[in-house]
Amino acid sequence: MEFTYLQKTPLYNAFSELGKRIFLPDGIFYWAGRAKKEAEIIGTIGSAFGYEKDFVDGGSSDWMPCYLTEISEYFNVSIQDVVPYVSIGGLNETREIWKDWVLKKSQLDEIKEKDLIEKLEKQITTPIITAGVTNGIFQCSSLFLNPGEFIIAPNKRWGNYDNIIKKYIGAKIKSFTFFNEQNIDLESLELAINEVVSVQEKIIIILNFPNNPTGYVPSKEEGKEIVLLLQRQQRKHNKPIVVIVDDAYEPYVYSSDSINRSIFYDLLQLEEDIIPIKLDGVTKELLMYGGRIGFITLGLKSKWVDNDQELELLKKEIENKLEGFTRATISNCNHFYQALTQKLFKEKGIDKILASRTKVKELLRERYEMINAELAKIDDPNISIDPNSGGFFLFLNLNPKKIKANEFGDHLLRKYKVGIIPMEKLDEQINGIRIAYCSIDLSKIPELIKRIKLALNDF
Repeated sequence: MEFTYLQKTPLYNAFSELGKRIFLPDGIFYWAGRAKKEAEIIGTIGSAFGYEKDFVDGGSSDWMPCYLTEISEYFNVSIQDVVPYVSIGGLNETREIWKDWVLKKSQLDEIKEKDLIEKLEKQITTPIITAGVTNGIFQCSSLFLNPGEFIIAPNKRWGNYDNIIKKYIGAKIKSFTFFNEQNIDLESLELAINEVVSVQEKIIIILNFPNNPTGYVPSKEEGKEIVLLLQRQQRKHNKPIVVIVDDAYEPYVYSSDSINRSIFYDLLQLEEDIIPIKLDGVTKELLMYGGRIGFITLGLKSKWVDNDQELELLKKEIENKLEGFTRATISNCNHFYQALTQKLFKEKGIDKILASRTKVKELLRERYEMINAELAKIDDPNISIDPNSGGFFLFLNLNPKKIKANEFGDHLLRKYKVGIIPMEKLDEQINGIRIAYCSIDLSKIPELIKRIKLALNDF
């Protein structure tokens, strides 16, 4: 965006370098706003929607965001769970509950693998509460990146990474090509690491599975290969590798061939100086999009200290650093949703929560299967679908020599009343559309694909 008039004012000259750099790009919100006004079928919204009766027993026929039925029981809450400030790092009991949840998600058997669970419990910090995963990305990126330094990320990534890392912090993103055919391009990732390690004394990587915008989740074999690659690279270069693991869509995996737990846990078990940082939260996991409650959990190495007491002191120092970011930016996070999260886990229990969420997950699984099946029927050499087996989205690549993504998105919206998110970054070999099938009813998916096919025929 060009600030043609603002640049001519004294105000612009008074801006900091950050003030001059930051802006809101024409991304998801631009296209979502247009879709609300112009589209009949909307695949822009990154929230799971459905008819209430499809995921709540006795629900209505209203089209609404999917939610856990237990939440409705807490609308009449104590004023003490709404009005007071909370501590900067978050409600202690909520943090401890989420730490237990992180341990639970490791899928380690509490009886057979008790020693591993105890080791894991020692190695991870008590999660710090953030204003959603977005705030967690900001804090972690700010913690490790100086202006001009590199973080490695796939070329197909959530657009807000660029806004935070490049525009806000002034750091650089070293992209690696995400896919080679239908597999993750590990050679490109390795090349990116080798290039970055030649100019700085640390390697920072951000990975997001299931991926936004593609819905990609590594196969079990690919998951092992990613871990082994990072292990080899750390041994080779003898420099710390920090892996920020964006687990926003963690539970939503629809294929038995894909990894079914966060890569955070496998990285944590390595002896090498590979430091995984887990970012997750209630936004998608508990279907509370407006709650804006996320968590940062760091994985530490016992070899860094001499004993357990020193390990706990190390955790406190890390906690202090992260709380410093919170205090300097947002002061603290939403009290109500922290209290609600605590009540859900304590009063309803994990089994009840998972049972409710399973209904939503099965809705999404059906849509995932339907949209992939319908897209497979299109015989057009100018399109391809990225590998996808989870999350809320999939990505349809368009031949840039024939169809530009932004033009296609505009045409699809104007003529066929379908809203999607076009992504056009030709310098990174990206030209396609993100379809958020999470917010499209199963019955409308055939019509969605029919309209996309008609739009393709126009080019």
